[in-house]
Amino acid sequence: MPADGKDGMPDSDDRPLLDRHRVRFDGPFTSADLEPIRRRLDAECAGWGVPARFRSVLELVATELVANIVVHCEGEGRLQVSLYRGRLICQALDQGPGIPRSHRAGWRPPSPSAPGGRGLWLARVFADRFAVDSSPLGTTVTAVIDVRGTMSTQSPS
Repeated sequence: MPADGKDGMPDSDDRPLLDRHRVRFDGPFTSADLEPIRRRLDAECAGWGVPARFRSVLELVATELVANIVVHCEGEGRLQVSLYRGRLICQALDQGPGIPRSHRAGWRPPSPSAPGGRGLWLARVFADRFAVDSSPLGTTVTAVIDVRGTMSTQSPS
């Protein structure tokens, strides 16, 4: 595979995440942390050149995932967001009990009368790509929002 000439690394979509555009939040989280997380994500992503409509989507997805950590894992977890090759990659990680049948998590909208259960569904609906990796050791939820072609400045690749 040819090198891209900048750092000798192959220019490939399989290239590891080495982007400088990354923000991380470490728990424990409470519901009081949701608004400050939204504000910081908005500020960071604005600095990266992400248009406002995509920042709003990211804020919704990220805070739904953090709310799940608050409800299901006593707030213990981590949220990280990166901008890489025109995609916002939002990952929520926890060491909770896992999600039964995680391959089905968030596929169906919850009943309107249900008191909860909307977080993963909303994140899945608003993300361009969505994955849940869960076991009794914990869960990693990854949501990808494609912003390619809409940014005033592209992230370095």
